[in-house]
Amino acid sequence: MDVKSFLGTLGLGMVAGAAVTLMIPKKSKVYRTANDAANAIKRGVSDLIDQMDFA
Repeated sequence: MDVKSFLGTLGLGMVAGAAVTLMIPKKSKVYRTANDAANAIKRGVSDLIDQMDFA
C-alpha cells in the first residue's frame, strides 16, 4: 500500500472516530477509553513519521 493512501485512510478514520466521539458524554468510561486509544494512535503515528526518511 502506498504511504499516501495509508495516511489518507488513517486520516479519514480519525475524522470519523472524532465525529462519533463528540456525541459521547465526556465523563463516560467509553469516551475516556476512546480518547486514550486515539492518543495512543496519534503518538504511534507521530513516532512512525519521525522515523521515516523522506530524503
